Amino acid sequence: MFSDTLPEHLNANRFVEARESLSGVLQPEHYKRFAEMATLLAGGQVSISGFRDPYGPRKVVGEIRCGVEMTCQRCLQPVRFDLAGPIAWGLVFSEAEMQNLDKALDPILVEDGEFLLRQAIEDELVLLLPIMPMHDACDSGWTPDPEPGDASERESPFAVLTQLKNEQGP
Repeated sequence: MFSDTLPEHLNANRFVEARESLSGVLQPEHYKRFAEMATLLAGGQVSISGFRDPYGPRKVVGEIRCGVEMTCQRCLQPVRFDLAGPIAWGLVFSEAEMQNLDKALDPILVEDGEFLLRQAIEDELVLLLPIMPMHDACDSGWTPDPEPGDASERESPFAVLTQLKNEQGP
């Protein structure tokens, strides 16, 4: 099912047991916390499907794609990024279940039979953001100084003073 607006909550059991699918457009006004870090551009999409392996955890898998605009950390001008990533959630109903969940799945806590879909999507968006946003052209090619060598290999900063003292005599 494709939706113009993704629901804020989703009934976990119905979505998983009925093997439902959901696709929708990311509306920037629904992701306030994300807006503090980046500007979500129009046209982003998410698609998810629920299922459960026999005797396994309830899973929601899918994909998220969107464009964002951030501030370049070198020139302080806007820079645009296309973000895309997989969604792999394991729906858990308690802290104990969270501890036993497969490490390949991100735990999503289900409370009162529902989980917060938009909040989970917003978390995924935050994880997709680059750590240091910058234009490719702004890469200065800076590399850190090489590690200092052995102390005996370095010239003492007082060597020049010793040389001057020796030239002047006692």
